[in-house]
Amino acid sequence: MKGRKLKRKGLDFERKIKKIFEEKGYYVVRSAGSRGVADLVALNKEEKLLIACKKTGNLTVNAKNRLVETAKKINGTPILAFEEEGRVKTIILTEKKVNRQH
Repeated sequence: MKGRKLKRKGLDFERKIKKIFEEKGYYVVRSAGSRGVADLVALNKEEKLLIACKKTGNLTVNAKNRLVETAKKINGTPILAFEEEGRVKTIILTEKKVNRQH
């Protein structure tokens, strides 16, 4: 039962992030079942964002590296979306460092 609740919370969080980016004018596609490198792909005329949605902000080194490498291949931006103190935050992931945005 606990696994279902966690999956549900993850899905709810992905939908929340999807809505935020849609409200900013992006066309957003969700990767069903999180089988790809990104949970969401957000596009507009200028940007291609690959977004990993992790409510707690925990992303494995391997997952981060795959997201960064895939974004590089498509000239996109790898993003980690998470919650901190009840607020949604995003981080632009890079190979060497992390850039925080609020």
